[in-house]
Amino acid sequence: MKVKVAAFFVNPLAGYGGIRNNKGSDNMHLQNIGESVSIGRAIEFLSGIKCRDIQFIVPDGPMGALEMDKANLKYTISYSPGNPTTAMDTINFIHSAAGADIICFLGGDGTARDILRSGTDLPVLGIPAGVKMYSSVFSMNVKHAIDVFDNFCGNEITLKDAGVADINEDEYRSGKLDVKQFGTLKIPDSSGIISSSKAEYPPSSSYDMAEYIIDNMVNDFYYIIGPGTTCKAITTSLGFHTNMLGFDIVKGKKLIVEDAGEEDIYRYAASGSVHIIISIIGGQGFLLGRGNQQLSGRIIKKAGFENISVISTPEKLISLSGLAVDISDKDISVPKFIRVLTGYGQFKIMRVNF
Repeated sequence: MKVKVAAFFVNPLAGYGGIRNNKGSDNMHLQNIGESVSIGRAIEFLSGIKCRDIQFIVPDGPMGALEMDKANLKYTISYSPGNPTTAMDTINFIHSAAGADIICFLGGDGTARDILRSGTDLPVLGIPAGVKMYSSVFSMNVKHAIDVFDNFCGNEITLKDAGVADINEDEYRSGKLDVKQFGTLKIPDSSGIISSSKAEYPPSSSYDMAEYIIDNMVNDFYYIIGPGTTCKAITTSLGFHTNMLGFDIVKGKKLIVEDAGEEDIYRYAASGSVHIIISIIGGQGFLLGRGNQQLSGRIIKKAGFENISVISTPEKLISLSGLAVDISDKDISVPKFIRVLTGYGQFKIMRVNF
């Protein structure tokens, strides 16, 4: 198929819950449009595409037209959403844009599920903006989304099926992760789209890594320990059983803050004596920007990559050619290679794709 008309829309609420440590944005309300994560990413995407003569169909307001105006793109409005926007606005817009060749959207798993519920058979390109992105319809980051869009713009594209997955947010907030598959959507066949969902691996060397981290802790440093079974082996070894999906702050091998939010982490990062420990998402290889949105750009800049340790079981790394990063702050200098702890004093050098 050849792409000449693109339906484009934004879930303005997508990603809003991540930085607020809500572990999802469902049932939240955007108080100020300037706080929207997805609107900023949408403008970045639209401003970056080189193919600017394609016909866009969009919803009115912050769900589409606002971002088009900011990027100086021409468009046609096919639907006027409510305020605040809801899942039904997504479904109604898709029905109104039936003449499009592809749907480009800013959102997360919940938005992808809404598209699936609409019954559309159009292919989609997901530009990642949500807290939860376990579905296989999203590009690696905004930069890769721009490349994918420019490659298929006006050209023939081949399609493939991709899974739409989501989790129960209430269980997620309590530390339980239950990913369910809801169906499939068509996506462009491109290496710029992450086509594998998050994978779980046996803990294997997690406690060896935990022992190494603990043996090398400095008493006057604050240790920001990330989410996931690999990182939680550290807190468990210290005698603390905390939320599997949250950040914890440890000093002197004592728990200072459990399930810390972005403001908590920034406050300690600003002290200058901080070390961040994170793991990667199995199957996808994401290092930053997925599953750990509490680590905002200002925190990464304060801490510096020299004070970030990456740990991973060897099994997670076997199928990965490199690690992925999805952060929009262009002032952050991401290293091309990073050292990953895989056992007690054992490391592997991995390329970082940004």
